[in-house]
Amino acid sequence: MGHISFNSTAKSIFLRLKISSINADRTRDILVALDTGASTTMIPPEVATDLGYDLSNPNDQVITASGIVSTNRITVRKLTAIGEAVENIDVVCHDLPAGSIIEGLIGLNFLRHFDVNISFSTGTIELHRH
Repeated sequence: MGHISFNSTAKSIFLRLKISSINADRTRDILVALDTGASTTMIPPEVATDLGYDLSNPNDQVITASGIVSTNRITVRKLTAIGEAVENIDVVCHDLPAGSIIEGLIGLNFLRHFDVNISFSTGTIELHRH
């Protein structure tokens, strides 16, 4: 079971996401927001390329506040958050707006691997693999 504490009075839930390189020999940690409105986890393109993923051919589109933009959907070796890992999971590579305090979003495609308990009274999130 994965478990973290969060600030239950903040406007968003922030957490660390660890992304494994294509060869599983390196990782990068980024700050993300837990976003149940995002169907797919999103990471910055420069993090993906630093970890050896090929972004040379945009193969997907995302809808943003400024319209539809071309982007890359890739499969990463492993994502780890809230003390739990998911292997071979798709992510969208896209930059959030300049000035954002987060670098990405953790979406439903990660969370669906677990029963998720978010307690605002205790300020905790628990993940139970099903």
